[in-house]
Amino acid sequence: MRTTSASWVGAILFLLALGRVVAGGEGGHEGVQEERLGMAPKPDLWPRPVYSKDGLHIAYVTGEMGEKCLVVVDGQPGPEYRAVGALAFSPDGKRVRYTAWKRGKWFIVLDGEPGPGYDEILMDGVVFSPDSKHVAYAAQKGDKWFVVLDGQPGSEYAGIGERSLVFSSDGKRLAYWAKKPYKWFVVLDGQPGPEHDWVPGGRIVFSSDGKRVAYEAKNEGKMFVVLDGQPGPEYDGIIPYGPAIHPDGVVEYLAIRDGVLYRVKHVP
Repeated sequence: MRTTSASWVGAILFLLALGRVVAGGEGGHEGVQEERLGMAPKPDLWPRPVYSKDGLHIAYVTGEMGEKCLVVVDGQPGPEYRAVGALAFSPDGKRVRYTAWKRGKWFIVLDGEPGPGYDEILMDGVVFSPDSKHVAYAAQKGDKWFVVLDGQPGSEYAGIGERSLVFSSDGKRLAYWAKKPYKWFVVLDGQPGPEHDWVPGGRIVFSSDGKRVAYEAKNEGKMFVVLDGQPGPEYDGIIPYGPAIHPDGVVEYLAIRDGVLYRVKHVP
């Protein structure tokens, strides 16, 4: 929600007139503003606030989990649910999403509108695209897992990697780890890639232009980096938090082979 300085000042003056915002706070401190949001909950139910990146918006959960709770956005309460979680604003601060549970089903509430219900949703697997136009999350129905992109379920798998969902910087591409029995692979733009025994850490990285994709994997005891679908040289280990893709397209990481530490670069 983009706001000009003039309209922002006008909003503050309007709230002052309503008595919701108190300039200087109750003690008259210079530079302090207090906004009355309602009666405070019990100490064990104190909310944890979430702020938009521009600082113009605030959201929090109030109520008692497992009973009745709701999300309040900029002072406006939403519907009541039995449980809520994964509350966050979009990068541009204009949208808000969270997971909610009611009548035995989990669903995503996006911009105040609940989506379809599922048996489970990965709390750490709900992501906005960097341009704030898209939302993706991992959900379960029965014994199958799949990724829902902008409300549309994708292909079904035995599992989805936690915290593995990642968009390219322009929001046009989506990648994540998925699982068949005993094998893992990256799904890029809806297409499964080569299968691997294990995915240590499960980090997937896009280049700044979204054209290149890299991740580390493991087969038969050896680790390697897969770049644009092609496996690189094998090592005994790859240092965590790699690989990285630099602006010039060079892919870099630290790896170990036979007790020697290597700085590895894939130069285009």
